[in-house]
Amino acid sequence: MKKLFLIPIMALLVVLGMSFTNLGSEIEEQPEIVANDYVYDNGNWRAIPEQQCTGGTETCKVQFGQDGPVYDLYDEMSLNSLKESSVDGEPIIIQL
Repeated sequence: MKKLFLIPIMALLVVLGMSFTNLGSEIEEQPEIVANDYVYDNGNWRAIPEQQCTGGTETCKVQFGQDGPVYDLYDEMSLNSLKESSVDGEPIIIQL
């Protein structure tokens, strides 16, 4: 009689243990890698989409809108990582 009582208890323990398992990496979505450039604006870093600066020897600059302020462009959030090779020293105009 005791054996018949233990079978449902053991089944309940197995079901309870299986409820805490997960598939881990099969379910988790991998983060998308996003390349950013940065501008230093009034003591704060601002991420912007990666800009293609090629063909020159000047520091790359960006401008937000036609009449917006002009900022130096950085590869990383570090004042030592200025992005080089701007085209003719003209800022790249970004519409945000």
